[in-house]
Amino acid sequence: MARRKYEFKPDKEGSGILSKLYITRRQRLSLLRWTLYALVILVLSLVQDVILSRIGIRGATTDLVPAGILLLTMLLGVEEGAIFAVVASTLFYFSGSAPGPYAIPFLTVLGTVISIFRYGYLYKNFGSIFICAAFTVMVYEMLVFVMGSFLGIVPTSRFVAFCITGGLSVAVLPLLYPVFLSIGKIGGETWKD
Repeated sequence: MARRKYEFKPDKEGSGILSKLYITRRQRLSLLRWTLYALVILVLSLVQDVILSRIGIRGATTDLVPAGILLLTMLLGVEEGAIFAVVASTLFYFSGSAPGPYAIPFLTVLGTVISIFRYGYLYKNFGSIFICAAFTVMVYEMLVFVMGSFLGIVPTSRFVAFCITGGLSVAVLPLLYPVFLSIGKIGGETWKD
């Protein structure tokens, strides 16, 4: 009678937690998409703080990070957009570039409410996304001005500078839209409008 050479095989030793981790292709692409979103927001923050903060028009400069957060909130939809807005605005505040802690609720609530309005009443196209994001950026700038005036940080004579900042930030939105749209196509859409 022939005996089997090895009936018992002991477990492999030294197998780490990464060897048991299995990520599907869709999960990898989703992780790549969110990583690229984060990198774009990081690049916007670096460009704003290093380059554009030195360039001013009547004391105003762009506000790229809030513009990027609000535009991406409009693109992602209500559920993903709200979660993204709260996480991104919190990281924006802790980066030290935000005007204050009130930037977190301003960005989150404005982005979510306008995104709900857009999904409820407007079509998903460039025009509606641009108009809603532009309106939200301008309202955000006005809220930051009002809060700064209320706290005594910003004199009321700087109102024109805040309007120019909002206008310059809105002018950047058409440049950011195709970047976010092409990143959003990675991994396919999980839900169709």
